[in-house]
Amino acid sequence: MDKYNRLFDLNRYKDEADVCFPINGDLEDNAYYLAESLCSRIIYLGKAYELHYLQLIDIYSDIKLNKTQVYSLIEELFFIQSVVKDTLIDHFVSSIVELLEKITRSQNEDTLWIMGN
Repeated sequence: MDKYNRLFDLNRYKDEADVCFPINGDLEDNAYYLAESLCSRIIYLGKAYELHYLQLIDIYSDIKLNKTQVYSLIEELFFIQSVVKDTLIDHFVSSIVELLEKITRSQNEDTLWIMGN
């Protein structure tokens, strides 16, 4: 199993291009960045479990989700976290859900943008 430990080393992904998760397209204050291959890992798990919103994400294009869709995305992320033992997914889910909850608590019609390369 030791030969796979590198897959869980966050430093391995630091030089990769990122997928950006900004609220309303704000790339400065309300955005989360995730390495492409880590985002792909989440997307592939979403596809494997036939989860709706995770399957829609593409690391090479953009998508916009409204508040109702963000609630569902949060549920899908928690589901993935509950069925897969992966420390990087745990880190990602905790961080991205914190950002997504800003949208769900907002009184505005905020949207989540997912911006690939």
